[in-house]
Amino acid sequence: MAHVAWIVLAAQLAAAVGHAAPSPASPAAPPPGSPSPLDPTESRALDHLDRGVAAYRAGDYDRARAEFTAASALAPDRPNPYRWLALTETALHDCANALIHVESFLSRIAHDDPRVAEMSALRERCLHTGLVSVISTPSGAAIRLDGGPPSATTPVQHLAMRTGRHRIVVEKPGFVAEIHDFDLAATGELHQSFTLAPAPASRPVVQRWWFWAAVGAVAITAAGVTYGLTRGSDPRLPPVTCDPAGCHP
Repeated sequence: MAHVAWIVLAAQLAAAVGHAAPSPASPAAPPPGSPSPLDPTESRALDHLDRGVAAYRAGDYDRARAEFTAASALAPDRPNPYRWLALTETALHDCANALIHVESFLSRIAHDDPRVAEMSALRERCLHTGLVSVISTPSGAAIRLDGGPPSATTPVQHLAMRTGRHRIVVEKPGFVAEIHDFDLAATGELHQSFTLAPAPASRPVVQRWWFWAAVGAVAITAAGVTYGLTRGSDPRLPPVTCDPAGCHP
């Protein structure tokens, strides 16, 4: 009986110890609604995206494009890198690539996303815009577009214009103005080159026909006056001659 009692007591003690011992710790569940943790690849993509946004806002569009391109390569299913790439390519006057990124962004978001309007407006802008680059010899010539006031001086690159028919005038003092008409296509870029000819130099007054005609008329008048004053007078008197300064013997 004593042996049985001891066994029962040992079993009760073991049960008590087992009940009191803490169970192995399990990972705490994230609070409801909290975002799931990012894997290392997505974390790196987010770092590139943050650096790209900072560069874009600082006006360093080349660096921004490199950062957004890296972000889209690491997280190709995420829409945000394509949105920022579209904005950056537009700032770099590269509508052809901007349109590709617009479509990549729109295909990855819901149709009622508030950013759809922004990207749709950017797409419409690119679909009705082309670029013109203008150089001239000599440089520093004023550029007039479609009859407007001077808008730039040569050389100029990536001058954004609406698509369609245009007229460009390049002019500089001392040179003959040049005029070109051209058609600009969407997302296209035209290169216009002008060689300005020197304007004809003004001739000195003594080389102009009307100067010598006037001189001839004065000479004929003076000769007639001389003849009239000397005709019928005493031949012993000295002849009187007249010129523009007056009459004198």
